[in-house]
Amino acid sequence: MERKEFEETVKNYFKSKGFEKKGVRYFLNSNDFLCEIYVQKSYYGDVFYLNYVFYLGKFEKPYVIDRGGVATRTPDVGYRFYFTENDGYSCQYLNYSKEQLIEILNENFDLRILPPFKEGRKYLLKHFGVLYGSPFPEDKIKQLLLEN
Repeated sequence: MERKEFEETVKNYFKSKGFEKKGVRYFLNSNDFLCEIYVQKSYYGDVFYLNYVFYLGKFEKPYVIDRGGVATRTPDVGYRFYFTENDGYSCQYLNYSKEQLIEILNENFDLRILPPFKEGRKYLLKHFGVLYGSPFPEDKIKQLLLEN
């Protein structure tokens, strides 16, 4: 797959799942959190990462997210989409067809993105340290995930 097709496939996929594109980021809001997905290009070649972040709290448009230091930053949990055993958390898009990419996106959405929208923060808490991590101290994040 060529880069342009990769970017178009990702954009169309996220939009089909209800995500709204703002700049280079995609957002989907819930009552408990704001989910953000963004594509990050590697500095070391034609490799991309698809990162997801669940910002904890209630958000209204325009979304205000503090991405600064841990002292002021909006509390969040997140990580990266997983691709294959060979690629791990990076996407070497030249190795995939459009159909393979969509299958991988579906797997990631089914495991990492959609369950918190159905089960709430308890899913984030249950899978913290495995599917989700945070720059915040673990005890602080776990306490925030317990709050509803």
